[in-house]
Amino acid sequence: MRRPLCCVCVAFVVTVFLYLKISPPPEPVHDLPEGERITLLGEVCQKEYKSEYQKNTLVIQLKNVQRWSPDLEQNAEKVKRGNVICYIEADEGLAEPKAGSMVAVEGVVSYFDRAGNPGEFDAQEYYQILGVDFRLYKAGICTESSRYSAYHEILYQLRCHFEGIFDKALAPKDASIMKAVLLGNKSGLDTQSKQLFQKSGIAHILAISGLHITLLGMGLYKLLRKVYIPQPVCAVVSVGLMIAYGDMVGMSSSAYRAVFMFGMQLVAQMLRRTYDMLTALALAAMLILLEQPLYLYHSGFQLSFGAILGVGCLSDVVKPARRGKRQCLTDKIVLSLCGSLSIFLIHFPIMLCVYYEFPIYSFLLNLVIIPAMTFLMAAGLLCLGVGSLPVVLGLGMAKLVGLMCHALLSLFEWLCVMSLKLPLANWIVGRPEDWRIYAFGAVVIFLYAAHHYGKYLSKGKACEKRGINIGLPLQVRLMTVLAAVILLSDSPVDGVSVTFLDVGQGDCIWIESAKGEHFLVDGGSTSESKVGTYTIIPYLKYKGVAKLDAVFLTHLDSDHISGVMEMLEGNSDDMEIEISRVCISESVIEDAAYEKLAALCDEREIPIYRLKAGDGIEARGLRFEVLHPQGDYETDSRNAYSLVMKLETRDGVTALLTGDVEADGERAASEKLRGIADFAGIDIYKASHHGSRYSNTEELISLIKPELAIISCGEGNSYGHPHAETIEKLEDIGSDIRITKDTGAIMIKIKNGKYEVENFIK
Repeated sequence: MRRPLCCVCVAFVVTVFLYLKISPPPEPVHDLPEGERITLLGEVCQKEYKSEYQKNTLVIQLKNVQRWSPDLEQNAEKVKRGNVICYIEADEGLAEPKAGSMVAVEGVVSYFDRAGNPGEFDAQEYYQILGVDFRLYKAGICTESSRYSAYHEILYQLRCHFEGIFDKALAPKDASIMKAVLLGNKSGLDTQSKQLFQKSGIAHILAISGLHITLLGMGLYKLLRKVYIPQPVCAVVSVGLMIAYGDMVGMSSSAYRAVFMFGMQLVAQMLRRTYDMLTALALAAMLILLEQPLYLYHSGFQLSFGAILGVGCLSDVVKPARRGKRQCLTDKIVLSLCGSLSIFLIHFPIMLCVYYEFPIYSFLLNLVIIPAMTFLMAAGLLCLGVGSLPVVLGLGMAKLVGLMCHALLSLFEWLCVMSLKLPLANWIVGRPEDWRIYAFGAVVIFLYAAHHYGKYLSKGKACEKRGINIGLPLQVRLMTVLAAVILLSDSPVDGVSVTFLDVGQGDCIWIESAKGEHFLVDGGSTSESKVGTYTIIPYLKYKGVAKLDAVFLTHLDSDHISGVMEMLEGNSDDMEIEISRVCISESVIEDAAYEKLAALCDEREIPIYRLKAGDGIEARGLRFEVLHPQGDYETDSRNAYSLVMKLETRDGVTALLTGDVEADGERAASEKLRGIADFAGIDIYKASHHGSRYSNTEELISLIKPELAIISCGEGNSYGHPHAETIEKLEDIGSDIRITKDTGAIMIKIKNGKYEVENFIK
């Protein structure tokens, strides 16, 4: 058997994957009340400063945590085995704890939020993977032990020293990027730069990976060898320093993989054995998963190991046959593109599962970025080196070198911006179904197996004698890849879909017609900050929505429009989600909110349609009919002029969407419904004004008799929504009541005159 150790490690990884699929990890146990003030005793394993709510905050991570009390120190109660993150306001009198010391920290317990919608970042799952149980806010250090880890404290101080050099030598934006690139500190990275690199497909430059270790470790190893130091000493020193570097920057999964594989490579050289990259990769993966199996779900782990797996396994699969021994420039470019394609075959499904989109031009962009990264890192290291000189001249030289860093970073930014201006720059595909991902993987495995089987047959005497290479022609391989990409990215529409998103205290409804047209009814929240950025846009991308055919704003209160306004206020050169038109009430009050909306739509060249009772909008497979307000309706209340719309699918399923309409608007809507000759009630009712007692009148509810009632409101809202009176009215007529604060997003699939309801939070 070739690569026996690699096969064993791969079998272990597959076993972990199957085990996690069959037996998913249990939900974290919250054994302490949220908001309780407690004191914990633990060992400081990580620390850094962040800017939280415009305050400088010391964030420390504790391990081996125990419940602590001065009277019961010998009988401390263990909380859990996981780690705890503590947020301590950094003032002048703060005594920063040393790395590895035992500290008692008092603070308020706060658990990580669970995602309430598809596509939303799940903080609970993310920190469960990292082994962190909960946070302590408003924390303060009570006491600290005298013993600490000198090794980790020296590395921390060294990192702070290097960060200080970047802060002094570079502009703030450049310094934050260089600290992420070389020191693994992303806390100061501005959101705009991070999103730009991510959307362009070069976010990997912000992760400590093989490029760093190769440049630093191999550079050091070769330098030591040139001064005739014995090879074992060179290897030990180089590996030791790379381990220290990994510890200094946080030893992420990508850094661990790179350091481990670098060490394996040097050990192989010392033992005069052939270094096998795939064996080293598989062994590194197994060691990480032995410590924490859930890392298999970590996107950083998947992308880091996937890139090396693609290069190691698939480069030859997609490579054209060589035409001669000498390589010209064109051959080198083709080989680079083949390397990018081999990584793409692994990264494409991962990117769609994590980000739901793929940057088309990242292939070409990385042909420039990756080679230039060597110069950027060299310039950054030189900046740190000369900046560490104990003279004023050192800082001056560091600033001079910093100009090179600035030039390269400006080039990166310009290339990213230009790539995003190209047509179809970001291909929003959505999250593929699991069976499509498995089918794509099966195609990749088939290509790999066919290639190696062809190589095996080509070694036969008859083939070698005649110079015959057996294998799939390049055109067939590329067509097979294209077919797999189409299969993975295809998302046929099957019926009408309606989703009531969980946006806290607010409203947002997404509707998809039977022919793939997309509509949004409201989109805002007063309890969730940046609901457009963190909830609405991720959900739309999750569903593969790049364009909204219409956005209906029932009225212009913040809890209904704040997320849509974020979408309109985004990057002036590019909107992540295209909006074809905005529809509002004919009776809208032309106040400051209206003026701002009108100005943004005018800037974006988005038409605004003003709707009144009797208006209808047709889509393929469904129809919106406005029931309120009348064209001459006048009011001083935003809620009162809310659009009330009846949604009806071609096969007869109906929904009533009400915004925050008040009692007189409900009466007007009731009259319109009574005027429909064959009116037989409403199947799905979006309760008015988040379930308020002042709306949802007996007259309306008894008329429509909804089978399903949806109430959108936030947990613990100050208004007391939903009110008990509204719940009682709906229960009396037998409605199935779903409340977003309890269920998360409520997803409804309508097909053949029937509908199925699914809660996102089970």
